[in-house]
Amino acid sequence: MGIDILDSLGIKVTKQRRAILNVILQAEVPLSADEIYARLAQDGTNFSTVYRTLATLAEKGALIKVGEAGAKTLFQLKDHTHKHHLICTECRKVLEIDECPIEALSHEIADSTGFKITGHCLELTGVCPSCARHLLKDVKPK
Repeated sequence: MGIDILDSLGIKVTKQRRAILNVILQAEVPLSADEIYARLAQDGTNFSTVYRTLATLAEKGALIKVGEAGAKTLFQLKDHTHKHHLICTECRKVLEIDECPIEALSHEIADSTGFKITGHCLELTGVCPSCARHLLKDVKPK
């Protein structure tokens, strides 16, 4: 499947690009460039190749940047469905929001400004219930 994605975008197919895409395709959560590199370093793939490939795939629309939890940009394969996310700043868990809370607002803004809105993105950051429990355990009462 990685080859199909590269071919459809007109990107030259290389061993490293296929490997990077395979890591992303097999991941159950969005990954940072560092995480992808760590999974491929033993194969001789260098970090600059990972970084450049992610930038190219994002620029061509195959990947989306999910968020910047913990100062790391996370990437996932774009599946062309409209999604918004909750991102835990502690464990980096990413949850999809089922509904779009901005859709009606974007129509109102378009109507009042005449602006043709072609898209939007919503990311909410915070602490997931599991991390919140662990954080509260660490707080000692005075």
